[in-house]
Amino acid sequence: MAKRVTKPKKDAKAESKKDKMDDPLLPKKSLFRIDEVARYFSVSDRCIRLWIDHGHLKKEKVVGTIRISRESILRCRFRGMASNPLL
Repeated sequence: MAKRVTKPKKDAKAESKKDKMDDPLLPKKSLFRIDEVARYFSVSDRCIRLWIDHGHLKKEKVVGTIRISRESILRCRFRGMASNPLL
């Protein structure tokens, strides 16, 4: 008799956590310019560059320009960086 192959079950906690990490105020696109991220957090462009330098946001270089992923923005937002950047 052949063994039955089953798909691994998805972790419900991981899915629900991912669903919670969304913000309707953030446009539905994958990469953002520094000025767009600054506007979203209501801070200056320089502040976003400092957050990148300190590792609070992850940057990606796209054709010589800096972009910030949606995931990095949401992680920063829900970790509490926006309300207290010194954490």
